Amino acid sequence: MEQVRSGDASAMEFFELGAVMLRRKFYPAAIKYLLQAIEKWDGDDQDLAQVYNALGVSYVLDGKVDKGITQFENAVKLQPGYVTAWNNLGDAYEKKKEIKSALKAFEEVLLFDPNNKLARPRRDALKEKVKMYEGVPLKSKQR
Repeated sequence: MEQVRSGDASAMEFFELGAVMLRRKFYPAAIKYLLQAIEKWDGDDQDLAQVYNALGVSYVLDGKVDKGITQFENAVKLQPGYVTAWNNLGDAYEKKKEIKSALKAFEEVLLFDPNNKLARPRRDALKEKVKMYEGVPLKSKQR
């Protein structure tokens, strides 16, 4: 804890602290520590993707959905097969009622994990919604 106060903590220590704050629902503190972890990061990109994902979750739970989306997108850029981040991205887009973007994220999950129990029902429900909207003509006309 002393290293954190003095700013000498490693990126991993900041990440762990951020994760603890997130679990305890102290979102502003989680965001602060996770941003510091990213700033100091010198490790593997795969691991950095986890930091971005945790930061995204912190932002979304703190009511900053757009900022969360940016972090989930950073995570999947670094690690394209990161199913958890894709699911979180789909969730965040759904919160914003961006149905097509949400659908795309859940379809991405299913590319990497075809039996994903989270993504499959969401994808199917969103597909129905998209179909519903596309089937609504602006002016009724016979086809």
